[in-house]
Amino acid sequence: MLQLTQQIRSAWRNSSYLSLTSWLVVALSTFFGPLDIGSDATAMTVGLDIRVACKLVVAGAAFLVGAYGLLTSANVRQTLTTMPPVVVLAILMLVGLATPIAISGSSLPAALINVAYVVFLVVALFAIGLRGVVTAVLVGVTATMGLALFLYVFVPKYGMFPELLADGLVVNRMSGTAHPNAVGRAMVLGVIATLYLFRSGTLRLNVALPVAACFALSAYLAWSRTALLAGAFGVSILFLDHLRGRVGVSAIALIALLGVVGMTFLYATGREDQFVGKVLEKVSKSGDAEEITSGTGRSEIWTKAIGLIWERPIIGHGFNAAPILMLEYSQATHNAVLHASLAGGLIAGALMAGLLFWNVCLVFVGEHLLIRAFSAFTILSCMTEDTVLEIFPGPCTLVWMTCIFYPVLVDARQLDAAEAERSQRDAAETSTDYAGSPGVWGAS
Repeated sequence: MLQLTQQIRSAWRNSSYLSLTSWLVVALSTFFGPLDIGSDATAMTVGLDIRVACKLVVAGAAFLVGAYGLLTSANVRQTLTTMPPVVVLAILMLVGLATPIAISGSSLPAALINVAYVVFLVVALFAIGLRGVVTAVLVGVTATMGLALFLYVFVPKYGMFPELLADGLVVNRMSGTAHPNAVGRAMVLGVIATLYLFRSGTLRLNVALPVAACFALSAYLAWSRTALLAGAFGVSILFLDHLRGRVGVSAIALIALLGVVGMTFLYATGREDQFVGKVLEKVSKSGDAEEITSGTGRSEIWTKAIGLIWERPIIGHGFNAAPILMLEYSQATHNAVLHASLAGGLIAGALMAGLLFWNVCLVFVGEHLLIRAFSAFTILSCMTEDTVLEIFPGPCTLVWMTCIFYPVLVDARQLDAAEAERSQRDAAETSTDYAGSPGVWGAS
């Protein structure tokens, strides 16, 4: 029996099938996870159709890969006992406890699907490494971008999201594959991933530049201001080391000096209120500065969400409750902590707050540049959006779990060394390698 187990482990370590399967599941999850093609802004519901069937097939593949890794690798099992995975699983367990009184019948399946993805992502990080996960995510969001742009240009009935604002004003935002906010988040993740792969030598400039420009254009068309701000923060963290150089410091100092001079002029001439009002009007969708100062309606949404949470502070309402309970409030809590609290109760919300604090720590003390950049994006995005813990995990949830799991992986030093060696090899050969990290599955 022991010899058979050793043979299985040896086959696992040396098999390229695991790497390929893991990579494909990450890419397909990135594309299918948030996929929701519709011709109008209807209520966000979950039903069994061809789209959901595809998501279930991908989730089933993730479950099988995760189960295989859990049974055959001691490193996977040991990593799952570290704090971040345990906390995520605890949140999902609390959501599962709400099943008997859950508002939506999809609550328990959604919790189980997320549990499967927690295990799967740990397996994927061992099988294909961080860079393999990133390339798979990039391929997935690229497919999302292509389909969204196609629908936006050629089939506007499905590619545009008509958002009704105050005074009957309608703003058409690019959607196509999902709600514009979800599309915007996916696009800025594409920007960050593309720029990182360029920095690591995987993508050439003549490829990375047009791809990043297309992602940026798509993010602008989706016009999710939270996503744009979070993406800008992530990109700045990604290139923070360049900003620390002489040229970067000089540029920052010049911008700061011009800003101080400009603000001094505005205050000296008494035009500061007029200037701030014009800036807010440009950033708002409706052209009304009050839209920004009121948090684009977030204050009312959060008040409603808090009221619903206090109705069930110990056992929450379960997953997918917001589209039913908050139908008149954008069908979402628009905050990751409130989202977890509504689904699993106050304890689940407190655990989510702890995980986001871990993301904050990673921004400042994380050793891997990409983890720092993705964590920066996640923090800002989770402040005003239900970014993570989706019913079917998409790019944001996968990236978030990657950020919080990767630093605690067993044999993380070997993984980092393999990642660095692969990056150097790709920089020399200027070729993209989607293979995993053979040899790091290692010690049992």
